[in-house]
Amino acid sequence: MFALDDLLWATSFQIAQMLKVRVVMLLPEAGRLTVRAGYPPEDVLDESEVAAADWVWQHATPAGRGTDSLPGAHRLYLPMRTGRGTVGAIGLDSDKPGPILTPDQRRLCDALADQAALAIERIELADAIEKSRLTAETDKLRAALLTSISHDLRTPLSVILGAASSLKDLEAALDPAAHRELVATILEEGERLNRFIANLLDMTRLESGAVAPRLELTDIGDVAGSALSRAGRVTAGHKLDVAIELGLPLVRLDPVLFEQVLFNLLDNAGKYAAPQTTISLRARRDGGSVKLEIADEGPGIPQGDLEHIFDKFYRVQATDRQRAGTGLGLAIARGFVEAMSGTLTAGNRSDRSGAILTITLPIEAT
Repeated sequence: MFALDDLLWATSFQIAQMLKVRVVMLLPEAGRLTVRAGYPPEDVLDESEVAAADWVWQHATPAGRGTDSLPGAHRLYLPMRTGRGTVGAIGLDSDKPGPILTPDQRRLCDALADQAALAIERIELADAIEKSRLTAETDKLRAALLTSISHDLRTPLSVILGAASSLKDLEAALDPAAHRELVATILEEGERLNRFIANLLDMTRLESGAVAPRLELTDIGDVAGSALSRAGRVTAGHKLDVAIELGLPLVRLDPVLFEQVLFNLLDNAGKYAAPQTTISLRARRDGGSVKLEIADEGPGIPQGDLEHIFDKFYRVQATDRQRAGTGLGLAIARGFVEAMSGTLTAGNRSDRSGAILTITLPIEAT
């Protein structure tokens, strides 16, 4: 839209300077022409003049002053045409008596108008293509959302309902171990369902721009400890290797949001790394920033997925034994980190098989 407005203003200025006339340029809006630019910019048109310009746009024929069509109009109106039709009209005015343009000036004005019309058409086509692309992306996102909701809500609900039904109907026949297992299943699937809903809410906040980090100087080690404790269930069965460099400077961040970031990254590592493998969390100073890395010993990230793993609802193909993800955790993690002026990148380990996700946070200058 800004490109179009700039083009219209530049064209009106060029015509005014070359032909020594006053210029207005009109384009259709809601089925009728409206003034979009002009030189001098303070010029305005009354209703009768707009009606004359509208007639020119609809009939692709010059009208107004000095013509046989609507000769009572104060200005001369010329159509702006391309091979696809009329895209608007130009209004010309002058204080000198008689015709506003000489034949040579008219030919020059027609050439300038045709060039402007072609440029306007290209801009409008580009806008239409962009709108189509956004519409397609919206439809794709909506389909992904519906698919994700239908699967990620229904699966834990089905497990919870099945376990609860067994507890209700078979309570007398269940031994203590089976009873504990069913209760644990309900708790685990309930937590999974709660995480999914929390991810949806977090993504909604990010999309709406409602995430406003409450930044404060924070000890990375404290937040990491809280995240590891909270992620105990999702990392169960894995070995944890935590190495936080001593004397790390405090970093300005939102502790609540950053804990969620670390939880999402640990949850992701727990999904894709096989049981009994090691999940590493390391933090160190790197020049003017603090780097925090979470690495696993899973299969790593396929090369074709590296550019997409932070996309909403994008899921790396998992094996049957791996827990399916919602495709939101990493997108939310990156959104939160960027809201705190940091970066989150993904790659594969160089020392062994596995993925490594790296958070970089700036150190506040003292």
